[in-house]
Amino acid sequence: MKLRHTRLWVDAVLAAIVGAVVVVELVGNHALRPKTGAATMEAILVVAVVLRRRQPLLAVAMAASASALEVALGVPVDQPLAPLLALAFTLYALGVYGTLRASMLGFVIVTASIAVGTKDKGIGNFAFGAIFTWGTLAAGRAMRGRVRQTDELARRAERERVEAVGAERARIARELHDVIAHSVSVMTIQAGAAEELLKVDPARAVEPVRAVQEAGRQALIEMKRLVGMLREDQEEIGLAPQPRLTDLQRLAARMGDAGLAVELRVEGTPREVPMAIELSAYRVAQEALTNTLKHARATGATVTLRYEPSWLSIEIIDDGAAAAEPGSGHGLVGMRERVSVFGGTLAAGPRPSGGFAVHALLPLETVP
Repeated sequence: MKLRHTRLWVDAVLAAIVGAVVVVELVGNHALRPKTGAATMEAILVVAVVLRRRQPLLAVAMAASASALEVALGVPVDQPLAPLLALAFTLYALGVYGTLRASMLGFVIVTASIAVGTKDKGIGNFAFGAIFTWGTLAAGRAMRGRVRQTDELARRAERERVEAVGAERARIARELHDVIAHSVSVMTIQAGAAEELLKVDPARAVEPVRAVQEAGRQALIEMKRLVGMLREDQEEIGLAPQPRLTDLQRLAARMGDAGLAVELRVEGTPREVPMAIELSAYRVAQEALTNTLKHARATGATVTLRYEPSWLSIEIIDDGAAAAEPGSGHGLVGMRERVSVFGGTLAAGPRPSGGFAVHALLPLETVP
């Protein structure tokens, strides 16, 4: 998708260049007469440049025909620059994106338009047109393999990105399902306790009822996030408890056993946060440390968990010398998707002093 947008922008810029040249020539070049005919033909040139990638042969035919008709209307062939630019852009695109047969047909169309439209039938004009046409087509054909390779790499990267996002969303859906299941279990237990207390001590039943209310509120919040997420059919629901922030120390110890020394820091006043936020913060740290261990050739990392008034901040910094570029890799794609589900932000990239940093902000104030 990004490659397509980039190419649309490139074509728009090239069309704008041709359009600017057209305006300058129509206003400043008094030899371009008749003005109405010249303006009409040169407007067709702009349209041809816009179509050059989607319909390259049609674009070449439009540019060649407009150029020939412009001469037929009386515009001197050696005056306007716009037709030459339009032909260059469209012929190159035909060489890159068209078949060999289409390229040969385009060559015939352009050389024929030169032969018919040029008032001076000298061999010089025809030779220049043929050499220009063939050279531009040949340049496009020479770049054809590289452009196709770039296209394939871009399509593959986009497919992998979509798959990574889909896999992460499915994983988030599974985890949120477990969080909701936990909340419902708590509600059931507390409701049972409240029922028993109502028999012997009704005043004390208020506390478990409030616990049911809070668990229900959290379940509704997570349910809103879960709705719309896809998960694989017939997949078993995990019975193991989901990791919490208290499990970060255990994660650091496992990384230490694997050869990466991890220091865990906690700033601010720790307080209870929604379970899904805890889980996401843990997953961000887990993914970042795993990437560091696999790819960064680091010996140490620091995980800083910071409690802020409205946000939970988690930052992972390593001392590696060969970390990935910002935004690359499926791990970062998954982390961004996970954080965005909760309305948070994630920044990742190499540090000026060396190493790589991942910083996630997760909101603590949620609206049920």
